[in-house]
Amino acid sequence: MAKQPVSDIVQLTRRTEINRTRKSAWVVLAAMGLAALIAQMYSTVVAPALPSMTEDLTLTPTASAWLTSAYSLAFGASLVAGGRMGELVGEVKIIVIGHVILASGIIVSAISVAAPLMISGRIIQGIGVGICAPATLTIVVNTFPKRRLGFAIGLWGFAHGFGLFVGPLISSWLLDAAGWRWTFWLSLPLAVAVTAVTIAATRGYSSVLAKGRYDVPGLIFGVGGIAFVTYGLQNASETWNSPATWLTLAVGVILLGIFVFIELKVDNPLVDFNLWKSRLFSVGFFAQAAVGFVYIPFLVFIGSLYFINVLGYSPVKASWVIVITTGICMLAEPVGGMWVDKSGARAPITSSLVMQAVALIWVGLFFTPDMAFVELIIPLALMGVGVGIAIPACNTAGMSEIEPKQSGQASGLLQMTFNIPASFGVAVVTFVSGYISRSTPSDGITTSMLALAVVVLVGAVFTYLTLKRRADA
Repeated sequence: MAKQPVSDIVQLTRRTEINRTRKSAWVVLAAMGLAALIAQMYSTVVAPALPSMTEDLTLTPTASAWLTSAYSLAFGASLVAGGRMGELVGEVKIIVIGHVILASGIIVSAISVAAPLMISGRIIQGIGVGICAPATLTIVVNTFPKRRLGFAIGLWGFAHGFGLFVGPLISSWLLDAAGWRWTFWLSLPLAVAVTAVTIAATRGYSSVLAKGRYDVPGLIFGVGGIAFVTYGLQNASETWNSPATWLTLAVGVILLGIFVFIELKVDNPLVDFNLWKSRLFSVGFFAQAAVGFVYIPFLVFIGSLYFINVLGYSPVKASWVIVITTGICMLAEPVGGMWVDKSGARAPITSSLVMQAVALIWVGLFFTPDMAFVELIIPLALMGVGVGIAIPACNTAGMSEIEPKQSGQASGLLQMTFNIPASFGVAVVTFVSGYISRSTPSDGITTSMLALAVVVLVGAVFTYLTLKRRADA
């Protein structure tokens, strides 16, 4: 039997290693997608069960509102904190820690007999999901080569969207079948499963750990500032005239000012402001902020104010019509990721923001009280495509030039910059539409949608001009 040449053996060995690496990368992506999917479920799972919880626990209207806002506050404030934690202890460890915290919060909510315990459980859940969310994106970025990174992030984003979509459906089914407490009890094995799958799938994955101590003062002032600003914006969506709203926002801004001062002085900051020296990170960050600012207000006000108040749709019918946007958004994310891989970030981000602006202008100028359903499809679909392309494009741009040891910070910031502008956008649009629509609701929608269109057009111009050099595009 003839011996195989050494060169052939070497090539065969390398090819085997490459194939094994490719397979392991997709396994890692599947695990991170599952983690992202389950995490996003918890942000929407409570909504269908809220009436039953309110009745069983005799919750006041304020306490009922806190079941949702407490989670979102804890989640948003924990993103940056968790990003830095992942850099210091490793992404896999922080995902495990986060899901242990999440499981603890689930148990607290499941056994709740009164509002304080239920709200505490939701806060714990938000912290658990928030600190591990940046790590899921970081692991994807560190696992895939740059030429396939956009597609991988697009699939990760698809999992996010699917979690948001199925969360209310699963909650509604459990509510009918067994009661609201089982919404939490059956979530517990999911948290355990995500932990086990993550550990198994990332075997062999090696984190690039950052050096230095954790910035505790920055954590205190940064998390506090984000929480106060987010809570103030949520209150502002109901009334801008309340002194409590302005006091909360003022405290948040002061805390964030102190946070910035601390970060510029310490050796190992929670947030390194040098990240914004990268054109791609700056574009990803600010463009994603523009998307967050317009997308959530669009869903809220088109889904409630227009479909229900103007067209007279039932809440159920309005929810299913808005799926045209959210479903297409989810499906467009992998496509948007492939576009970034092929052409760079400039064209996908700019084009997707323009698509959103066109959809918003269309809604603002042409939606009428007697509009037929078929006339709604194009602008709703266009909005979904625009957002679906923008999210993976912004994340890919923002992460593509970041050193591995800073990828946790970048991931946390990119996810945070969608959530806080979303709260701000809802507050602004609520004020504008409420002020103008005192006589005619459709007038408030027109002005609000056109204002949102201006925001994304500014983002499109900023992206186009900032990435004007071919090397950055």
